[in-house]
Amino acid sequence: MTSSLYALLILAMFNAVDKIDTEALVSYVKSLYNSDGSFSGDYAGEVDTRFSYCAVSILALLNRLDEIDRGSVRDFILRCNNIDGAFGGVPAAESHAAYVFTAVGTLKILGEIDLLDRD
Repeated sequence: MTSSLYALLILAMFNAVDKIDTEALVSYVKSLYNSDGSFSGDYAGEVDTRFSYCAVSILALLNRLDEIDRGSVRDFILRCNNIDGAFGGVPAAESHAAYVFTAVGTLKILGEIDLLDRD
């Protein structure tokens, strides 16, 4: 998932997204979507907010966010929010700056940033 996002970002920088099979990329991203709103990083099944961020970023860059249940993705991210106000990679996991970045970024792309207690 992460490599797919990086490749898409490079293609976007060179206005070359039309050179790839975007339907296949969307299909791949959707295949890693889980019923709890999370995304796996690959077919091995590891889940955390990094992959949610990558998936949502890919779909947003392709104008295909409508392909997923945005509410379930939002809810998964919000379940990763901890009592300290930061985020873990999965619900009940220790907070970490990288997960804060990916959780907040995912919520921002989804248009749900106002759900955060910024204080």
